[in-house]
Amino acid sequence: MARIRFPTLDRRSFLTAALTATAAATLSGVAAPAARAASPASWPTQPVRLVVPFPPGGGTDLLARALADRLSKLHPQPFVVENRPGAGAAVGTDYVAKSTDGHTFLFTSSNHVTVPALSTAVRYDIFKDFKSVVLVADQASVLAVDPELPGKDAAEVLAHIKANPGKYNYGTAGIGSGQHLSTAFLQQLTGIDIVHVPLKGQGEIISELLGKRIQAGFLVLSTALPYFRSGQIRPLAVALPERSPFAPEIPTFGEAGLKDFAARSWLGLLAPAATPVAVVDRLHGDIVGFAKDKDYVAITEKAGMALVNEGPAAFDAEIAAGYAQWKRVIQTAGIKPS
Repeated sequence: MARIRFPTLDRRSFLTAALTATAAATLSGVAAPAARAASPASWPTQPVRLVVPFPPGGGTDLLARALADRLSKLHPQPFVVENRPGAGAAVGTDYVAKSTDGHTFLFTSSNHVTVPALSTAVRYDIFKDFKSVVLVADQASVLAVDPELPGKDAAEVLAHIKANPGKYNYGTAGIGSGQHLSTAFLQQLTGIDIVHVPLKGQGEIISELLGKRIQAGFLVLSTALPYFRSGQIRPLAVALPERSPFAPEIPTFGEAGLKDFAARSWLGLLAPAATPVAVVDRLHGDIVGFAKDKDYVAITEKAGMALVNEGPAAFDAEIAAGYAQWKRVIQTAGIKPS
């Protein structure tokens, strides 16, 4: 199976380098004066908003509400979720970037890196306008196919697709969506030629797979698992470094011979850049502590989320590595926003 080797750092090396640089900057005291200022002991002094840049009802919204409920019990002011969808998350993200009240935060997904990688029209800078608080959880993404495609494993199915250029279709939530970028990356690594069919979301991708109008697509594990277990849709590989504890029978892309493939789907909390470090540290500590809350853990597990609770430095490194990867994939594929 053919691969494309990019003449840049691989993702693991990029993460290591970015994490090292972030730690060095922190230790040397390279930080904005506002960030070094201690937060008042009385914070928060007004309701705290967790802005979700997506409509209500999705995984990002669900986790934000679980966090808001628990944070409200720890602080003298309520934490409320405010949905501000639009432009692939750019509307809500821009709103938080410009917030100066010290009580507005962004709870978002890995779209945070793909949207600016895809479009130069965004009015915020994900590196300069935000401060990472905590990367809370990962959501497993799975390459799923029509069970009738021949091949005993992912390598053989992809080899069959490659041997039949233009014969098969794959569905996504639209041009520039996570599914679109993940499949574009897969095409670059394997040389497969498969036709893009933009759809309206995961529900329609599942419907089109069941109707055999498309033959492949990336799906969120938690939503697709019943179809996998029933045999209606076949999971080929999960986009995680290790097999998911929620479906350990599904191999990773690394096991399929595609160790260079990475499509991490994360959920995390970010703050406007001027937010005091003390506030960031306090929220990070609060959220990490919820891992001991059995009800909270049950909510995340039911949604197929794996709690990781990575701190600001690791989160910064993930954002830098993700942006670099998807920018490269987008440029190589020639993807333009619709």
